[in-house]
Amino acid sequence: MQCFACNREATQRCPRCGNAYCEGHGADFCAACLDPMNSAPSRNTFRIAVMGLLGGCVLALWLLVRPPGVPGETSGVINNGQPTASPGITPAGAGGGTGQPTLVPTGSAPAATGTGSVTPTPAATTAGATTAPTATPTEAPAGPISYTVQEGDTWFGIAEAYGVDASALVSFNGLTLDDFLQIDQTILIPQ
Repeated sequence: MQCFACNREATQRCPRCGNAYCEGHGADFCAACLDPMNSAPSRNTFRIAVMGLLGGCVLALWLLVRPPGVPGETSGVINNGQPTASPGITPAGAGGGTGQPTLVPTGSAPAATGTGSVTPTPAATTAGATTAPTATPTEAPAGPISYTVQEGDTWFGIAEAYGVDASALVSFNGLTLDDFLQIDQTILIPQ
């Protein structure tokens, strides 16, 4: 058997690569396996690693400049002098009589849905003009409102939608502000 690097008689076989080598071309391993260049990554591996590192840096900078939003969080960013339209929560009963709150863009008024009664007044005619009947709403019951938690709801968002203090809402339900809301959880809203 001949040494892989010279013409001398091989005395050992490399346990790593299987090359036969003489005493001058290795000790425990052959000279080819002990070469530091064999432990360096190939060009393609190096290029892929550098591109991955650059891509990770670009992603980290992007997230630093423009962080993603969190569900239930509203942004106070102003675009061209106009506040951004973010959905608000309309209390139950004002959303079509289903007992569930409906989302309405902030700044717009919810449509009348027949939650109050309309008492028409006689139309008075003066000089050819008629007056429209006026609506007199009935008062809502004074008991607590049952609300089912939807995705993205927060204690503060629900409290603001119903015009109550968040800490009063939490204590009314026997919880704390540190307790998380669960989807489909029913909470009571004081009036």
